[in-house]
Order: sequence, then C-alpha cells, then structure tokens
Amino acid sequence: MGFKVVNIGKTPGVDFGEELLLGLDASLLSGFWMDEDEIITQCRDADALIGIVSYQPFNRRLIGSLKRCRVIAGIGIGYDKTDVEAATEYGIAVTNVPDYCLDEVSGHAVAMMLALGRRLLEIDRAVRERRVVFTLDKKALDEIARPIFRMRDQTLGIVGLGKIGTLTALKARGLGMRVVGYDPYVLKPVIESRGVIPVEFERLLNESDFISLHVPLNGETKNMFGYEQFRKMKRTAYFINTARGGCVDQAALIRALQERLIAGAGIDVTLDEPMKEDNPLLGMSNVILTGHSAWYSLTSEIDLYQRPMTQVCQALRGEFPAYSVNPDVKDRWIARWGKKD
Repeated sequence: MGFKVVNIGKTPGVDFGEELLLGLDASLLSGFWMDEDEIITQCRDADALIGIVSYQPFNRRLIGSLKRCRVIAGIGIGYDKTDVEAATEYGIAVTNVPDYCLDEVSGHAVAMMLALGRRLLEIDRAVRERRVVFTLDKKALDEIARPIFRMRDQTLGIVGLGKIGTLTALKARGLGMRVVGYDPYVLKPVIESRGVIPVEFERLLNESDFISLHVPLNGETKNMFGYEQFRKMKRTAYFINTARGGCVDQAALIRALQERLIAGAGIDVTLDEPMKEDNPLLGMSNVILTGHSAWYSLTSEIDLYQRPMTQVCQALRGEFPAYSVNPDVKDRWIARWGKKD
C-alpha cells in the first residue's frame, strides 16, 4: 500500500515540486479547502499534508482525526492557525519554510521606510496633479512634504531580531542609519555583533524615527502595539509592519494615525485579509498598504511552494523533517516512522 499525500493549499498553475514524489510510491490529491469538516474528509487517511498553516484550521480536532499522518508541511513562515501542541501529542511533525523571502521582506520594510521618510507618495501625487511642477518650488514642497529628514540622521528601531529583522538592520546600517533593537530572546552581544544597539522596548518607542516590526504572532506578541505604545512614539515617527496583523491593535493604530500621534505607517499585513472596504486605513494618504505582498519575488515564490514537498519527502523516507517547528516530537516520531536499519 502506497503513501497518500494531500495538498490542501493548492494554487492553480503553481508547481509544488510534485515530481519529487516520483519513486516514493505515493499518490497525490490536490485542492483548496478551508472548511474543517471537508479537510478532515479529504485527509483522515493521509500520510502527509501540505497546507497554509497560518490560515487553514489545523486545530486539535482536525489534527486528532489524522490517523496515519507523519507531517503537516506548512506553506510559509508563520503557523498561526496550527495547534502545534496537539500535533506533538499525536506524534506529527509540523514544518514551515523558515528561510524563504528573507531578502524580500527585509527589502520591503526598508523600501517602505524610504518611501515614507522621503514622502514619495505625497510628492508623486503633487507632481501628477501639477501642484509641484519644478523641483525648486520650495514653498510647494514645504506644504506637501515637510518635514523630511536626512536618513543618516535617523534612528530605526527593530522589534524582533530574527532572520528578517537582522537583515533589515544590516540594510539600514548600509544607509548610514543608527539602529536600535529589542528582542528579549537574543543575547545582547549577539545583537551588538550585528551593528545594532540593544535597548528596552520603552526606549525603542521613545527614540526611534522608524519602527519596523518583525515578530511571530503568538500569545506574547498579540496586540503588542496598542494605543499606549503609539502614544509613546515620536509624532514624526513612522510605523512599519511586515510581520502579522494580529501583532497590532488595528483600532489603536487607526486612532493613532487619526490623532497624528505618529506621522504615518507602512502596512503589509492587517487583521482582516483581504481588508474590508470600509477600513479607514484605505483612505489615509500617509499610509502605504501592500496587501501581504512583502514575501513576493520570482525566486521566493519557488521556495514558498516547493520546499514543503521536500519536507514531505523526508518524512516519507523515514527522515525527521529538517524544518520541524516542534522538535519535542522527534524521539517519538523516529521511534514510529524512522528508518529501520
């Protein structure tokens, strides 16, 4: 009896590395399902699953219904909707793609910072509307773009110094910026080795001209930025979020922008995706919205969709998946599924 692999996050026209299954005596069922009961029906006898573990409902009930599953291979970095504890209890490895889109998201954050700091959107609109017709029209520029500061005189505060946060810091250092960082899970000497000044969260809020958020969404980081945090920022500061919408109290962000507690924001991720049509952020000229596209490039797209299949193939060969986010399951997993010499 061969293996059954189910891809419940299949996107039409996308190569998920299906050819990697050749020679493994595996059948593949692909589709896109969001309903919990439907997923259970399709997957209860699967040996491996591929899915969008930050959106599809990999809860305890669903995981408990999987009778033969070795691995849930996630598409993406985050795994917000997955009960990893339940998967560990049931002896299932959960994987993500931790090293994809690092350059893309860090570059996106820096691009937002430059666009906001240089007031590019406002100036672009003014030129198109003929309110600024010549670069030496200082009066018009003052009215439209003031204040603009020299980037090398600015401080970037990075919250979360994992892979993407660190790359963002290095790119900002390349612009000559002072970079401060807060991450209670990274040792101070390690932070300093990256050219970043380690600071407490309150100091970062007070000193930063830009704040870029790079943390996972979990119980500790949910609504990490609320009204009080925005109130402590400089009124000339910009807030950038390429992490997860749930890390920010969206109502508080909207209020802070409406009250001009901060100068503007660059938002790639929101609480509701896609955004609702009546979301006030859509009407704000000092906000850049990019619809959760920071991850995208031609190269990262290949990594995103094909690397989960490498984890499936490892699991089916009896090798513990390299990208497991629940290493506590490893000993039990190997005892049950591991290669037999």
